[in-house]
Amino acid sequence: MLAFVLAEGAFAAIELSTEVERIAGEDWSADGVSFALQSASPGRAGLTIGLSELVLPEGHGRLRGVQLVCQDLETLDGGWRCGGGSMHADESPIGPQQAAWQGSYSATAGWQLEIGELQLARGTAALMIGGSDGEWRLDVRLHRLATVPLAQLTDTVDLPEGWQIRGRTSGMLTLHGDPQGPVAVKADLVVDRISFASPDGRHAAENTLLKLDANARKNAGNWLFNTRLAIPRGAIYTDPVFIDTGAGTIHANAQGAWDAVSGDLRLDAWGIRLPDVVDLNGTGRLLGDQWEIGDLTLVARSDHGGALYETLLQPFLIGTAADDLEVEGSIGMVLHYDHHGIEQAGLELSGFALTDRQGRYALGPSEGSVAWDRAKEVPVSRLNVTGAGIYQIPTGPFSIEARFSGDGVSLQRPVVVPVSGGEVRLDSFVLSGALVAGDQPRWKADASVRGVSLEQLTDTLNWPRFNGSIDGELRDMRYSDQLFQVGGGLDVSAFDGTIMVRGLQIRDPLGLVPSLTADAEFRGVSLLALTEAFSFGRIEGRLDGEIRDLRLLAWQPDSFVMHLYTPEDDDMKHRISQRAVENLTEIGNGISAGLSTTFLRVFEEFRYDRIDLKVSLQGAVAELDGLARPDGGYYLVKGAGLPRIDVIGRNRSVAWKDLVERLRRIQVEGARIE
Repeated sequence: MLAFVLAEGAFAAIELSTEVERIAGEDWSADGVSFALQSASPGRAGLTIGLSELVLPEGHGRLRGVQLVCQDLETLDGGWRCGGGSMHADESPIGPQQAAWQGSYSATAGWQLEIGELQLARGTAALMIGGSDGEWRLDVRLHRLATVPLAQLTDTVDLPEGWQIRGRTSGMLTLHGDPQGPVAVKADLVVDRISFASPDGRHAAENTLLKLDANARKNAGNWLFNTRLAIPRGAIYTDPVFIDTGAGTIHANAQGAWDAVSGDLRLDAWGIRLPDVVDLNGTGRLLGDQWEIGDLTLVARSDHGGALYETLLQPFLIGTAADDLEVEGSIGMVLHYDHHGIEQAGLELSGFALTDRQGRYALGPSEGSVAWDRAKEVPVSRLNVTGAGIYQIPTGPFSIEARFSGDGVSLQRPVVVPVSGGEVRLDSFVLSGALVAGDQPRWKADASVRGVSLEQLTDTLNWPRFNGSIDGELRDMRYSDQLFQVGGGLDVSAFDGTIMVRGLQIRDPLGLVPSLTADAEFRGVSLLALTEAFSFGRIEGRLDGEIRDLRLLAWQPDSFVMHLYTPEDDDMKHRISQRAVENLTEIGNGISAGLSTTFLRVFEEFRYDRIDLKVSLQGAVAELDGLARPDGGYYLVKGAGLPRIDVIGRNRSVAWKDLVERLRRIQVEGARIE
């Protein structure tokens, strides 16, 4: 500034201008710098500063056609103040600009600059920056900035390529710093109308609103932070989970420290609340730029088991045996991770119940807790169950005591489950491989069945009523690689005889297409008890039989070889009713014997020598056979005495579906054959 002092009280007008072709630093430069000052009264002046081009440091872009004007620049003791000025830029990293500004400088109070309204990312931004004694502060007020252009301008977020993203950002951002850089940050932002969609459709959001309140300060090289996020409106899908705010505002928070040098993140506390679904809380330590887990604790609590299952669990269970459940009750869970994975886990259930909608299994309201540790011994876990069910067969109440440790589970005392007037007893159970990631679960067990009433069981299943009971030993049961097998056998006492099942194996038992294989033997079965149970028609005598190489796919017969016959040592009366003859003829030939239209209709029953039926199934075709006849047919029933009647089969090959249809048509009351 140039001033002329003529005489006391006199003042001469001043006009000063200069131009500099270029000013440059290490990574910045200014070209075409001009400066003009006009003063017509003491202490006041007009100032105009122009720049043809300004290259910003650290690659932040350039400005062209810049002009900064203050028409009323007031000089103060040791400083100046501009109460109202204007700024203009033809080109800048944030586009052309035209805005008002004001500012001041004082050797004692420092400096301050305010820019009222910048056009930024399709919205506006107001800035206030100032400093004193080496410290500075920047306040940025944002109004409806488009989220995508804002991210592109600030270069702080790498937006995924090909995504459709919309949203607007408003709020306040404040930074404090010193000559070395920022030392404190505070953000109070609202991002509304958020919508996005990934090209593959696996991630999307619609009309979502975010509220962020965050602050951080630098302390001894670490950034100490406290953040709170609220989502009061919207819906978000990230494959396979869908979350909306229908039940209320979603909240998240985190407090801790971040080391800018190592990248380590310390979480002193964090939490996520999904209203009427689950509350998640915890602490943790994540290491390096990739945030690998060093230490992480997760505590989950839900009093809405059904909503928790449908929102967060079911999407991950599609295609498993647990993908269609009704769930209720309260669930609490604790997980602790270290750099090797899960180190400790705990589960607490209160009033917890589930039902498979496909009718395969159910668990009644249950109470208890489970504890597990990867290396240490933990207290015994206990669960009290009011009842359960498998394939519509209900049980009474029972309790489980087991120890969870390492990679497996071991039963601490036998589990006794009341079923249909008797009990199923699990004497031992050892599971391994289920609690370690990447391993395959396998288990072995011993069990027994005592006094299970066939009468109650068949009533429950809506079958014809059977008399007798099931007793058996299920020794050396094993499950590995999705294969369940029984080393021992199962003996069933029914119809005054015994049915013995051996070699039972089930592949993928709870999968979509389970496969069962087994062999069975029948010894001394009372035909009278059997046929009366099914209203098949009266037959007296004993029956033996074998089923070899039985194979069921999805619980439907695929192959077997069956032979049912009269035992050689049977000393009971052999009698068969007219109705039973007609039903057996229907099975062997596909047509009724028609006895009611012949003179034999006067006889209610006949004597027989032997019964013999062989059925061999391979896929869709069944082969039928019995006692050989010289004429090429076969006896299903070989008669005896007078009047003698034989049931003779002629067809040896029949489609399995046709044979099943014959069984549907026979005169059986109270039974449904499928």
